[in-house]
Amino acid sequence: MNSVLLNLRKSLNNPSFLTSNSNHGLVSLKNHYCKSSSSATDTNHSYANTLNLPKTSFSMKANAVTREPTLLYDPYKLYLWQKDNNKGEDWILHDGPPYANGDLHMGHALNKILKDIVNRYKMLRGHRVNFIPGWDCHGLPIEQQAFKKIKKGNMSAVEIRKIATDFAMNEIAKQKKEFRKLGVMGDWEDPYMTLEPRYEVGQIQTFFDMYSKGYIYRGVKPVHWSPSSRTALADAELEYNEAHVSKSIFVKFKTTSLSQGLADALKGTSVSVENLNAIIWTTTPWTIPANLAISVSPTINYVVCKGNNNNEYYIVSQERLDSLRKSFSMPLEVVAEIQGKELAGTVTAHPQFNRRSPIILGDHVIEGSGTGLVHTAPGHGVEDFQVCKAHPDIPVISPVDDAGLFTIEAGEKFVGLDVLGDGNEAVITDLASIDALVFQEDYVHKYPYDWRTKKPIIIRTTNQWFVDLQNVQQPALESISRVNFVPPSGTNRLSSMVGKRNDWCISRQRVWGVPIPVFYRKDNDEPLVTDQTIQHVKEVFAQHGSDAWFSMDVKQLLPKEMESVADQYIKGNDTMDVWFDSGTSWRGVLVQRGIIPEDGAADLYLEGSDQHRGWFQSSLLTSQCVRDREPYKNVVTHGFLLDEKGIKMSKSIGNTIVPATVISGGSNKAQYPGYGVDLLRLWVASSEYSRDVSIGPTILTKILDSIKKLRNSQRFMLASNFDFNPALHTVPYEQLSDIDKYALHKLHLLQDSINKSYDAFSFQKVYNELINFSNEMSAFYFDIIKQRLYVENPNSLQRRSSQTVLFEILETVNKSLAPITIHTSEDVYRHQFHFNNPSDSIFMKGWFNIKQEHNNVSVYKKFNNIITVRDSINRILQSMRDKGIIGRSDEAKISISITNGPEPLYDILSSMSNQLNDIFCVSGVEVTLDSNNYKEPEQEEKDKFENSPITIENDQFELDQYLSLNLTKYMGKVKITGKRSDKHKCPRCWRHQSETVDHLCNSCDTIIQSLKN
Repeated sequence: MNSVLLNLRKSLNNPSFLTSNSNHGLVSLKNHYCKSSSSATDTNHSYANTLNLPKTSFSMKANAVTREPTLLYDPYKLYLWQKDNNKGEDWILHDGPPYANGDLHMGHALNKILKDIVNRYKMLRGHRVNFIPGWDCHGLPIEQQAFKKIKKGNMSAVEIRKIATDFAMNEIAKQKKEFRKLGVMGDWEDPYMTLEPRYEVGQIQTFFDMYSKGYIYRGVKPVHWSPSSRTALADAELEYNEAHVSKSIFVKFKTTSLSQGLADALKGTSVSVENLNAIIWTTTPWTIPANLAISVSPTINYVVCKGNNNNEYYIVSQERLDSLRKSFSMPLEVVAEIQGKELAGTVTAHPQFNRRSPIILGDHVIEGSGTGLVHTAPGHGVEDFQVCKAHPDIPVISPVDDAGLFTIEAGEKFVGLDVLGDGNEAVITDLASIDALVFQEDYVHKYPYDWRTKKPIIIRTTNQWFVDLQNVQQPALESISRVNFVPPSGTNRLSSMVGKRNDWCISRQRVWGVPIPVFYRKDNDEPLVTDQTIQHVKEVFAQHGSDAWFSMDVKQLLPKEMESVADQYIKGNDTMDVWFDSGTSWRGVLVQRGIIPEDGAADLYLEGSDQHRGWFQSSLLTSQCVRDREPYKNVVTHGFLLDEKGIKMSKSIGNTIVPATVISGGSNKAQYPGYGVDLLRLWVASSEYSRDVSIGPTILTKILDSIKKLRNSQRFMLASNFDFNPALHTVPYEQLSDIDKYALHKLHLLQDSINKSYDAFSFQKVYNELINFSNEMSAFYFDIIKQRLYVENPNSLQRRSSQTVLFEILETVNKSLAPITIHTSEDVYRHQFHFNNPSDSIFMKGWFNIKQEHNNVSVYKKFNNIITVRDSINRILQSMRDKGIIGRSDEAKISISITNGPEPLYDILSSMSNQLNDIFCVSGVEVTLDSNNYKEPEQEEKDKFENSPITIENDQFELDQYLSLNLTKYMGKVKITGKRSDKHKCPRCWRHQSETVDHLCNSCDTIIQSLKN
């Protein structure tokens, strides 16, 4: 073995030595020097020490699980640094509070990493980032978790709240630790929590502002009531079960008096008030005991028809007649017709109770279902309640308690029964026993459920606190139009929800929550809410927290001037809806801490798409009521997590993956190896997050491949610049070679696109652009410059020119990736600036600079033509390899004959004759000009030559074709010939350019002489 190989092997065994990787499109140096097809002629003289062999300690393998913790610059310290040192505008990303409940799931990771990518980008751009992580601490999930193993018994409200507080704080501590492991930058030492006194004070003030302006009121109205949670629910706390099964019943209500219109229509028939029945339909039989009226449409046509019994007649909708005939198995012969408005004034008798049920008109009655006569129970229906408000003589009955059990108002035979269970069946049985039940069947339909307990809710009329939204809708919609939504469909989605919402029930019947700070007179239940009472409660809460409402008596909670009348009042027991809690965070956090002025807004809210019905909406509505403006300038939403089969992740299904498994590995390391944080963050960036996002082993493996490609590309640049110090070796732009200027033009395009993509929150585009750029640079630019990097004099202009460009490319790529791959980018930064021994962070160095001089369109066009020719040459070289004529491309020689045309390709190539060997990676290029004048070919000829085959004769490979040049319609006629070089391999550069065996080529000889000097 000769000394070149021995020296090279020593270098290869040195961990600081980098072998170029095929991912760059480069022939590895090891192969380049150790696998020659002409090994018999290898020189016995060593030239290895004259080559600029690449060196770097930047590892090919990330070893992320082990190394990432050592590379991470503390996110909290970094946050404090940028607050003190960045001089740009403030950037305020307001964190939507997750529940302080449970370990982090992949949705948490997706959300917080997206936020961190935005914040780190903004920080690099010089902004002062404000990001205060937050937690939502109230609500049923925490209360349920807190008491899973504790029996409440007769515990006081203060004891219950103490347990819930401790539970929430423990959960926050766990989640905070995991979020910091993800590298999320923020104020982790002073996060916000909706249970802390300063937050509650802001929430109380928001409540009072809305009350003072007339938006908040107390009233008796039907609300969504959850028997399983024993509290009222807002619309945002509902989810709908599409497969819910109800009992559908048709019930007879006998008439007791007829309207004049109905009496006139029945003249001449055998129908009388004694044998006539109004037939109603309902899917909630348990509400029949609360029936107080029957609603009909004034415009629908109704009929009176015979039942099975000749002495029994029914009133039903004409439009529903055919359907009812099938259901009832009755002919239902029509004996009279009447319009709905003529039925008003008819009175029926409740079948179970001794009370009247008049027929009234209601615009909510429509055709298409039931009988056209709508069972109306104002105590259990929103529309029922509204239509009965026009009839003061119709009372409101709601004979159901907080647990969903019938009260004594429903009668002794029903009291204590569960309205959603045995109570429902009992009502049906009773109706059948008194011959009031016409027909029953199961009915599958969409029904609202409590989104926390996953159990059905009921509509129940109770005394609650509401926000009247009717006068807020239009200004809120105008506010939405001023916000930038990503994706844009968020505008319509939020507008649609706000536009349909007339009120918001904000009171809850729980002890775990922020109390509604209202006192009630004992004698008349009138609420007491004044500026003085609110200010005193705020002072108490600021000092003692909201627990004081439950531990102090009324005298302590009322202002001093009201002590003498304190015994006339009681304090309310309601707490606020958790959406009101979190929806006031614009004040409780941003205004309260001086981050924005009283009338200011956050730059960004970024949450899951479900928050259109939740936090985005409640924040908008409270802000609009108090300040007449939106609380945010941008709203970005992301989807939910799916497995690789597109199935929503669920613990019950068992298809979940948690962040800790991705980062550190699962119990089955073969299936779930530890990938580290950067891979998780790159998965987030690579995802089309505005839709539901899939994750699984196959997807993670693909992301790992991308990391390897990016890492190898970065490693190549680091190793190639092992001896480059920009302060000493940077080559001015005007002295750079054309190929280097071309690379900088491509970099300029990348920089512009990266900025636009980050500004548009389009991280997937950032990811794709960087992958594509790295692949393109590796396959073309890196491939071309390897010879000058390794072979030229270390300080030659050509080599330093390419190193200058590599340094700029690496800095741009690394900073572009930095908001995403926070550990890898720190590693690359330290290796790139090794000559300065950096101990700081890449995030302290600012963003890349876009230099307009790099925007060189003429060079770009020139190399587009050259690349077109290169692609054809590569076709020939591959054919030569396939035939065994050459092993490596530098064993070949290329001839190019050009018929000149409107775009002088010959001039371009001939002007770069000294660079063509490198550009085409061969040992010789000859360019000639065909003397024939160019003539634009006919289309048939173009097609023929565009797809022309390679011809082979005497080991000479020829391709004669037209090429599309400069992205125009111009077709250049080019004949390319490839053959094995007739010269000998240079023992130093391995190009076949030596005149005699074992001798240096002229270029290497010149370089060796310069090194001696």
